[in-house]
Amino acid sequence: MSSFDGLLAVTHSYLREVDLGPLEEAYTFACQRHQGGLHASGEPYIHHLLDVATTIASMRLDPATIIAGLLHGMIKEDAATLAELEERFGTDVANIVDGTTKITNVRYDSKLAHQAENIRKLFLAMGSDIRVLLVRLADRLHDMLALETSDQMRQRQLARETMDLYAPLASRLGIDWLKRQLEDLSFQYLFPAEYEDLTAHLENTLGERD
Repeated sequence: MSSFDGLLAVTHSYLREVDLGPLEEAYTFACQRHQGGLHASGEPYIHHLLDVATTIASMRLDPATIIAGLLHGMIKEDAATLAELEERFGTDVANIVDGTTKITNVRYDSKLAHQAENIRKLFLAMGSDIRVLLVRLADRLHDMLALETSDQMRQRQLARETMDLYAPLASRLGIDWLKRQLEDLSFQYLFPAEYEDLTAHLENTLGERD
């Protein structure tokens, strides 16, 4: 679980000459608007936002994208309007948050096998600013990392969607570490028996492989 001090440290490590005041303002704003709000995992929603923003900062992205990571749930959760975000944090941030919301609202039916490629193309078109996709991928990563507290139906639904849509998107964008992590997390819920067998095999052969 990330903290705001941790987020500042990661951001400052490569943006030493940049004023991080807007980032602090965004954090305060998010805390106020999401006060008492919970993520699907049961954790305070602000913890999820900090995790997403810290992942974005670890990718060494620009301040607007990090701020959008902190604010990405605002419109969807009716915590702020697009106009309000634009007035307070600028057009760049508002557009990234808006684009992320539109992608989040796209519904995927895994029963329609041909649909996955069409939705990936739609995401790429909606994400004409590549930062929209990067925020959404970081968001999905942390949704998957917190999925163990959800019921089995939600676990399988998100895992299938992640395997079919988000892992291939990460691959298409050339983010191999993220693709692998999304695939591993999805595999755990889609094929639990096989996952346990593989995990046990890897543990049992660790000495030999070393």
